[in-house]
Amino acid sequence: MPFMNRVALPLRTIARARARPMPSLRLSGLVRCFSHLNKLLLSFQLIVVLLLCPTQPTSMYVESAVTNGTYMLGFLSPNPGTNIPESLSIEWRSAFRVAVDVLNANRSYKFEPYMEDSDCTFVAAQSDASRMMRQEGLIGAVGPACSGAAIAAAMIFDQEGPAALVSFAATAEPLSNRTYYPTFFRTVYTDRHQAKAVVASMERLAITNATILYTNDYYSTNLASEINLTAGGVRMVLLEPGYNVTVNKEQLKTILNSLKPSDFVILVVQPTVAQDIWKLAYQLDKIRYPWWYFGTDGATAFDPINIDQGLVSALEGEIGLAPYGGDFSANSQCSSFYMHWQEMADKYPGLPSLGANKSRSYVPYLFDAVLAFYKVVDELHEAGLEVTRLNVFKSFNASGKHQLRFNGCTGVVEFDPETGARSITAQPPVYDLVSMTLHSWELKGRITNESFVNLLPLERPGSYPAPGQGVYDPEPSGHKKASGGLIAGIVFLVVAILVLITACFVYYAKKCNSPMFNRL
Repeated sequence: MPFMNRVALPLRTIARARARPMPSLRLSGLVRCFSHLNKLLLSFQLIVVLLLCPTQPTSMYVESAVTNGTYMLGFLSPNPGTNIPESLSIEWRSAFRVAVDVLNANRSYKFEPYMEDSDCTFVAAQSDASRMMRQEGLIGAVGPACSGAAIAAAMIFDQEGPAALVSFAATAEPLSNRTYYPTFFRTVYTDRHQAKAVVASMERLAITNATILYTNDYYSTNLASEINLTAGGVRMVLLEPGYNVTVNKEQLKTILNSLKPSDFVILVVQPTVAQDIWKLAYQLDKIRYPWWYFGTDGATAFDPINIDQGLVSALEGEIGLAPYGGDFSANSQCSSFYMHWQEMADKYPGLPSLGANKSRSYVPYLFDAVLAFYKVVDELHEAGLEVTRLNVFKSFNASGKHQLRFNGCTGVVEFDPETGARSITAQPPVYDLVSMTLHSWELKGRITNESFVNLLPLERPGSYPAPGQGVYDPEPSGHKKASGGLIAGIVFLVVAILVLITACFVYYAKKCNSPMFNRL
């Protein structure tokens, strides 16, 4: 019998039921009781679904108009290798293609994307950059992400150019030397500013005992040196590679065993190295002690949802520094970029964590790097100038009509012609202090121009309560209160259901003079 027919029994059926023995009466009452209970639970489920599953936003992306010119824009794509996880490589490749899709819309010209795989190694990047420079119609390129690869590619773009090379993630300070890298630009801030933000975090969190772990590559060595130079007196340990792994397990074990429970470990390493360190630390039961692992932008560059969730559960609460994730709701082009990516997620996998309080692993800086080339070509068209590699480079270098300046996902973007670096006069450097959760890095504090703007309570990994020193926590039980409230709500719901079932049973038993009820 269908469910609703069992609920709405005809009167004749009810009359016949009254003439039946007592057990059937009790069963009939319980059926009605459970049917109402089922309705209640279905209503509750519907409310939960409506709250947790919002409707998809309407896209602002519009198909491109008829074009009168096509120009090739290169992307030195980070190939999954020793430093870049596959998930992050896929994310950045998709971001580049989505940016070109969206920014081609409503323009009289369009860009044709051209990609070359580029590992973080010097030799591979040189070869890839040289092959890219031989492409007819190429006006410039975005990338590479790694500083070592950027150094190699920048030399080629100068020698075989000049052609503009704009990186979204290469932060090593030496790349600002115009004598060696005159055609290199970047939308991300240099390591000197990140080092100051790290030291500001150390001061705010009262970190006194810290050990810097770094590896022998351009990014890691330069940033570790900048932090040590800014902070002064920080212990630095160069990590050795292991067999088929980026870190030597025995060396790491010796290092971690030498630390006190109250010590901090600052991970100045690439994403895959950070993951290997955490895996080994988890195996060695060294997640709770030392006190905290503080990752720089390399360690926080991946989405936690893309690695083993058992490991992430153990690491939940680890902290680090990430480049400002941008406010995509404040910029129409940036908003279109993310919305189009959401709609085309099957074609372009790797959509980063969204939301105002999420880190987005350099994706906004990649978008701004692509947008910079469109802004340059827009200006050349308006001025009636030919779109060539040389003219594009001159516009970036402020030796053209005027200095390039525009609003992007990460604020006002302008390049310092003396260094090619992001201008801190136009937009002061902004970094986010983030904490690892099961699905993303969540914003906990913001450092603007080397000063903290705010800082939310932090809760370290492990089962032991945080001591009074070394941790900023205005409301130590903040996370526990949230967890306690959730547990209390679940318990209340379960108890309410049990009370309802019991009440129904007692009511029908009493009404029908149940012998069992009389015995009670």
